[in-house]
Amino acid sequence: MLKRSFLAGAAALVAVSGAAGCGASTASGGSALKIGYFQGAVAGPEAVVAANPDLAGHVKSAIQLRPIDSGVAGMAQLRAGAFPVVSGVGNPPLVGAFTSGTDVEAVFVESIDESGLAVNGKIKSPADLRKVGVLVGSTLDFQLRGWLAAQKLTGKVQVASFASEAAEAAAWKSGKIDAVYISQSFLVDLKKHGARVLTTASDVARLGYAAVNMLAVDRTYAKRNPDLVQQLVCQVSKAQTLVKGPQAAKYVTAATRFLGVRPADAIAATSGYPYVPQSEETGWLQGADGRAASGKLAKNFQLTAQFLVTQGRAKTVPAIDRIAAHIDPSFWAKAQSGGCP
Repeated sequence: MLKRSFLAGAAALVAVSGAAGCGASTASGGSALKIGYFQGAVAGPEAVVAANPDLAGHVKSAIQLRPIDSGVAGMAQLRAGAFPVVSGVGNPPLVGAFTSGTDVEAVFVESIDESGLAVNGKIKSPADLRKVGVLVGSTLDFQLRGWLAAQKLTGKVQVASFASEAAEAAAWKSGKIDAVYISQSFLVDLKKHGARVLTTASDVARLGYAAVNMLAVDRTYAKRNPDLVQQLVCQVSKAQTLVKGPQAAKYVTAATRFLGVRPADAIAATSGYPYVPQSEETGWLQGADGRAASGKLAKNFQLTAQFLVTQGRAKTVPAIDRIAAHIDPSFWAKAQSGGCP
C-alpha cells in the first residue's frame, strides 16, 4: 500500500481532466482512464499527474482517481472491472492477484515502502511485543512477518489483522494493541500521539523482505491501449522526480485535493518518501540480460509468493518465467529511449 492509505470520510470518487478535456477519449474509444489510488499524507504520482495540467495534458484521456483502502481491495476491484490501473499497489496483493488468475502486470516500480513499527512507551525491545496490528495481506503484512521470523518471534507475538490502516491506528490510540506496523503517512500522526518507531521498512528490507509499490495495469487493457499506458508511465515517472525537486511544494500542494490532508503535511511526508530513482528503475524491472525474469522485481515476487503460500493465500510458488510474465519492462524501456514527450 503503499502505504499512502485511505482516510475515513473522504469522498468516494474524485476526478480531474487533463488538457484534453472531460470528453477526451482513450485508445479503446471514449471512456476516461480510471485509476485506483491511495489517499494519505504522501502525494502519490498519480495524484500529482491528475492535479497538474502540465502533466495531465500529456495523458490523452480524462483521468479519474478512485480511492482504495488496501492493495487487496484494489486488485479485487481491478479484476471486477472497476478500473484498469492501480497505483501504489504492493507486492503481496499483486502477486496474490496473478497467482489466483487476475491477468495483471507491473509496468513501473514507484517506491520502496517507508513504513515502521510504531510502539507505545511500554515496549522497549522486540521481546516486549505481545500484539501487533497490520493491514491484512499487504506489503506491511509481508514485512512484519518476515521481521518477526528474523527476530525468532513467530508464534510468540500475536498478529492482529485489520482491513484498513485507519482502523489499526485507532486501535493503537485506544490502547487495544501495543504496536502497529504501519505506513509513513500514519506514522506521522502516531508520533504526535507518543509513538516510537522500533524498526523501519528499510531495516526489514535489508533482511530480504522489501515492500515494493508499483503501477499495475490489467494486461488486456495494456495490450489494447499501449499508447495511453506509455503516456501514464512517462508522466508518473516525471511526477516522482518533480516532487523531489525545487518545485515540489507547487506540485504536491495541487495534489492534496485528492489526498485529504493539509498541504504542509503532504509536503513534509512526500519529501522524505523513498520513490525509486530513475537510475534504479531498470534494475527492478529487468536484469542485465534484458529479461524480466532476472530483475530484482521477479526475485522479490518469488519471495512474496513463498510468504503467501505460508499464509494459505496461494497454493504454490510459480516458476520464475510465470512470475516474469506479469512484469512488463517495455514501457519504461521505451521511455528511456525517447518514448516520452
